[in-house]
Amino acid sequence: MKKLLSLGVLTLCSITLVACGGNSKSTDTKKNEMTSTSPQKTDDVSFKDDTLKIEMATLKLLSTEVLPADENLLREKPQLAITYEVTNNSEELISAATVWIACMGLTQESKDTINKLTVGMTPQDEKFAEYTEHQLDDIKPGGTVKAIISYDLDDTETPVILKATQGMAGKELGQKTINLK
Repeated sequence: MKKLLSLGVLTLCSITLVACGGNSKSTDTKKNEMTSTSPQKTDDVSFKDDTLKIEMATLKLLSTEVLPADENLLREKPQLAITYEVTNNSEELISAATVWIACMGLTQESKDTINKLTVGMTPQDEKFAEYTEHQLDDIKPGGTVKAIISYDLDDTETPVILKATQGMAGKELGQKTINLK
């Protein structure tokens, strides 16, 4: 039940970000108007040194940890848990989970395929309480929130590739190899 709730919340977050970025025609018009009347913003989007910088937020990776399967903690498979923090750089309210889902994708190669990892149940371990407390809350402009996300693993030996993009369908900004050992 909790897994379904988590997946539902993540789906809602994804839809929210898609809706926010879907009106590119009016954005293009505004951008053209701004170009002719004021200097363009020089803030670049990037992913380097474990920090994703996009126009609306800055996301910093804090740690990664492989968690063993544990039925008492609702973990059916081993998981890769990633802690991170998000700072709201925009004038709109955003959530840490929305930024993560829109900009980060994880894969793991097997002999014949590249497997997209599936978001797992949020870790229920007591040590992650500070990360789960506000991860779905709205972040005020200028505010920062710590959060956690986990991905189910079939293989706890093969490195995971994290790819950062500029939004769900945006250009790739960089990648990081996460060694699981």
